[in-house]
This record gives sequence, C-alpha cells and structure tokens, in this order.
Amino acid sequence: MVQAVSTGFKAGYESVEKGKDLNISDYKIVCTIPSDLFAETGSVTNLKNSSQASIKPIISLIEAPTTGSSLSRTANEITTLVSVIAGIFCLIQFFYLIRNINRGDIFSWKNVKFLRKLGVSLILLFICSFTTIMIGNYEAAQVLELKGCEYSNIFAFSEPTFILGFIALLVAEVFAVGLKMKEEQDLTI
Repeated sequence: MVQAVSTGFKAGYESVEKGKDLNISDYKIVCTIPSDLFAETGSVTNLKNSSQASIKPIISLIEAPTTGSSLSRTANEITTLVSVIAGIFCLIQFFYLIRNINRGDIFSWKNVKFLRKLGVSLILLFICSFTTIMIGNYEAAQVLELKGCEYSNIFAFSEPTFILGFIALLVAEVFAVGLKMKEEQDLTI
C-alpha cells in the first residue's frame, strides 16, 4: 500500500513538472471465482524456466472505467476514508494497550476500553474493505463480462481483521469479567 501511494505521488509530481495531464486508468478490486476449474482463464510466465503456468484469479485488480452512478463512487470514497481512519485508530489503540502492558498495568479497565475500541475498529475496517470489494464487483460488472469466471463476494469475506476484531472483543470481555470478580473479592475481604 505504501509503495502504491508513493508511486502515485511520484507520477503526479512528475506530471506537474512536465506540465502534462496524466491519463490514469480506473482500476477496481474485484473478487472472482472460476466457472470451470479445468478451463484456463489466464496464464503467467515462470521466469525460472520461461514456461507458461495457468492462473485462476480470485482477488484481482481490473481496469474498468466507471460508468455507473456517482453514488457508488462516493460510497467507495467514503469507505476508503473510513478504512484509513479506522486503521490509524487501530494502531493508536494497540499502541496504548502495549504502553500500559509495558508499564505493568495489565488487567485494568483502561485496557478493557482499549481492547473494545480495537475490536470495534477492526470489525469496522473489515466491513469497509468488504464493502469496497462489493462496490468494485458491482462497478466492474456494469462494464465488463468475464470469460471463464464470475464475480463473487465469497473470498472477500475471508478477512483476518474480522476474526481479530472478535478476538479483541472476546479478550476485552474476559478481562472485564476478571476485573469484576477481583472487585467483588476485594469487597468481601
């Protein structure tokens, strides 16, 4: 992702220096599934022995000009912005959690709060990335018909951020139950 941003920034900077407009293609992230696993849908060159190998694209970047409504474009931009904000928020919550653990403050209500926020933001990040792929599939399907494969959202759902978000929420609840039990024990003594 960093390489893509830096490459895009460099291309934009060079076009301004040259005084030319860039003709940038409109790419979509799409999920596809082969219609027939035995049919060859694409090939790549093996550089080690110069042979051709069959490839079955699952998650791909497809050049597809946007002809649909501006609503899908706006929704895609909003989900991208929310994804960036949620990703930064995840990093901040994780940093605070690690900082508290390094200070010896492991089982505290602050860490429960950080874990809950981390879990919710990871799930939000998953929802945004899933929505981006669904929008990409929809927009690409409006202008492209694929040979040998069809658009699918099945593989877009296999995001580890979804599982990590629920694990963070689970750990937060375990911490919360442990802290409640500790407080009850302190009151009885």
